[in-house]
Amino acid sequence: MMKVLSLILISFMILLGCANEEKQDLTEQEVMKSEPHIGKVIDKIPAKGYTYLQVSENKEDFWIAVPTMEIEIGETVYFSRFMVMEDFKSDNIDKSFDQILFVEDARKSPTPDEMKNIHSGVVSSEKQEIKIQPLTDGKTVQQIFSNKTALNGETVKVKGQVVKFNKQIMKRNWIHIQDGTGSEKEFDLVMTSNQEVQVGDIIIAEGKVVVDKDFGAGYFFPVMIEDVKIEKEL
Repeated sequence: MMKVLSLILISFMILLGCANEEKQDLTEQEVMKSEPHIGKVIDKIPAKGYTYLQVSENKEDFWIAVPTMEIEIGETVYFSRFMVMEDFKSDNIDKSFDQILFVEDARKSPTPDEMKNIHSGVVSSEKQEIKIQPLTDGKTVQQIFSNKTALNGETVKVKGQVVKFNKQIMKRNWIHIQDGTGSEKEFDLVMTSNQEVQVGDIIIAEGKVVVDKDFGAGYFFPVMIEDVKIEKEL
């Protein structure tokens, strides 16, 4: 049976500008959540007092509703406080959503705390004394850096030792590997995965090469590998 949320949630809806525009019954499952997200805007629908945005994050597309916001398709939106609503019908724009996130704190740049977390997960490590036998059917770290333009968008395999691992930053696990190759500034290869590893693991990683990846606020990667599948060497 549908129930009205507490005054806290009602106040939150008013903050979003939705209480006076949309008449909705809210279930007990719809509670405020706090979880960092970063998404690329792929569609938007302006409305009175707020904006609907369809965003893509880690290969998942979903809709969010934010207070009126000047943002264009292709730009990045950051948020961490939101409420999930199921089977939502907007009378304002005459559109139904199977699921939508009502976001309290949408912004176009990350907060200092978020950037601290991102920074801790993705900045380069110091070069270590590592020597890995390269794969006959793969690439070395040096080869990936040296041929990044040609490899952009291609799937590659690389073998290396995990020197840093950070779990679930921006819904991704961040892995740094080294194999003993590479120049003074191009020896640490960053990759993302939904699998977990430990520092010291020798892994074979396979994923797509991405060039000139920009997460904003000065965090730019000339090359990285995304969505890798990992095989650990025993």
